[in-house]
Amino acid sequence: MDIKEDDDIIINFHNSSRQSGLNKIIIKPSVIFDKENSKKLLDDNITLIQNARPCLDHLTELLNKSGFIAILSDKDGVVLDVVGEKETLKKAEELNLFLGASFNKKIVGTNAIGAAIFEDKPIQITGNQHHLKIFYSWTCAAAPIHDANGNILGVLCLAGNKSNKQIHTLGFVMSTAKVIENRIENKLVQKQLYDAQYYAFAMMNQLSFGLFAIDKQDHIVWANNTGCRIINIKRSLLINTSVNDILPTWPKIKKTVHSGTDFIDEEHSFNIAGLNENFLFNVYIIRSQENEIIGYQLSFRPFKRFLGLANKYVGMMATYQFEDILCVSDKMNKVIEYARTVAHSTASILITGESGTGKEIFAQAIHNASERRHACFVAINCGAISPSLIESELFGYEEGAFTGAVKGGRIGKFEMANGGTLFLDEIGDMPMEMQIKLLRAIQEGQFCRVGGSDVISVDVRIIAATNKNLEEEIKENRFRLDLFYRINVVTIKLPALRERKEDIALLAHYFLETKANKLNKPMVRLSQTLLKEITSYDWPGNIRELENYIEKVTIINKPVHIQNHISDDISPLVADNPDDDFVPQSLQDIEKQTIQNTIMATKANMTRAAKILGIGRNTLYQKIKRYNINIKEK
Repeated sequence: MDIKEDDDIIINFHNSSRQSGLNKIIIKPSVIFDKENSKKLLDDNITLIQNARPCLDHLTELLNKSGFIAILSDKDGVVLDVVGEKETLKKAEELNLFLGASFNKKIVGTNAIGAAIFEDKPIQITGNQHHLKIFYSWTCAAAPIHDANGNILGVLCLAGNKSNKQIHTLGFVMSTAKVIENRIENKLVQKQLYDAQYYAFAMMNQLSFGLFAIDKQDHIVWANNTGCRIINIKRSLLINTSVNDILPTWPKIKKTVHSGTDFIDEEHSFNIAGLNENFLFNVYIIRSQENEIIGYQLSFRPFKRFLGLANKYVGMMATYQFEDILCVSDKMNKVIEYARTVAHSTASILITGESGTGKEIFAQAIHNASERRHACFVAINCGAISPSLIESELFGYEEGAFTGAVKGGRIGKFEMANGGTLFLDEIGDMPMEMQIKLLRAIQEGQFCRVGGSDVISVDVRIIAATNKNLEEEIKENRFRLDLFYRINVVTIKLPALRERKEDIALLAHYFLETKANKLNKPMVRLSQTLLKEITSYDWPGNIRELENYIEKVTIINKPVHIQNHISDDISPLVADNPDDDFVPQSLQDIEKQTIQNTIMATKANMTRAAKILGIGRNTLYQKIKRYNINIKEK
């Protein structure tokens, strides 16, 4: 017979005992004869087929010589598979009961598969209960198969000669359909669990801290990527090994958590070769739904990272950079260039100079120009702490080390500066008994806290500063020669302000502007006469004295004669008449001249000039263009 692609195939069946007319089974040719569409039918029902396959294989064995076959259809009643007793399979093939045959009730009338779909419940159809006469000799028991949401995925049907009808056939097909449903639901649950586990692992692997799961026998059963990276061990070398092998204090930790005491942010260290740093640990008990202890969760993060975060918020960070140091003098510029050069080394630096010359500003600038700029900058004034406390300030102390020690102990400046820079200001005032301990810590990179025995290793760069002549101090036995050589690998001597008079007017203008903004006062204008006095004065207190003088001028909102500043006599407040040197000019002329002078004073460093003028670089360039200022940028 010729079959067109879009035509239905009409199969005619005649029943000899009942000549009531034509019986029809309608089959879509696109399903049967086109491989692509057959594949699509199977692909669309892959979940049902995969989960039903083990049951169909089992039925194939059970139905041998039983006279029954098992039919699996989709949710529309289209046959997906037929298995069972061989002789009955042959009869089914004669009736075209194979892949693609439709048992939809609307098409072939009453039948077990169609009725099970239509009524959404198990049903048994026997003999003349079928609409088609060709099935009068059959008995069919069918049960719908549902997904986890209760939607019909398909139907399982047992069919055979009606003489073999059994009362348990429907129950058997119902239980088998239930098995398939359970398999589908279990696979879904497994996938959901797998997805949930995948999401959990993905999240845990992205955590910023290490995480171990430990069983009751102290074996590490899981470790996240961060933890493996922090301690530099492959996961495969950790799993199923005892946590005691890498964490000697684990028995003590476990005893603590079992006692009901919280174990949060406690400082410990791993026993791993090459790993010389401390960590903050958190440990929690893992319990089952029945509240049974099944293991432990251990998390850890590098102690130095915690210190970096703490220092960030308590101000232990360097804020000054070399660009912030205002100067136009050759002497100061040479010092800055030298400091830039040595900043990239790891050598200890000794900054010398009179009080008020800006030694800490230079120390911060060196730190920010080094590879340690992202770590901590910790400063301690060795002359401002009593001899009895300086050791605990530098090295920290354990709980109970002395009367008044805080609970849990306290870390010292060396630990805070781990990975960064420790600035020892006024080191010439450090007590002799502390100098040997400091020397040992610098040489070995190790120390013990006061009252403790655990050796703590640190990586710290030392920058020291003093206004004393340490060589004279050594001669007077007030400073150790070996410590001097240890901290004096590189020496930077800051010139006094009187040695860089070219910078005085620049600094005075900067302080006038910043103090006015800070104190919310109008900016005081200094006459040329007073500027000459300021420039010629020696400023024994250096930059600090100049800054204090300008702050006083800003507060009283009047210029003060230098002689009055020195004697602190403010009765004749006005040093001179600011208008004595006044030459009438337009505001534009004044602005143009100020910009020209500032650019010249900063040697055309536009960043520094803009900062002094209190404007942005883009604004400065706009004004240069507006006033046609012809100065080459540095």
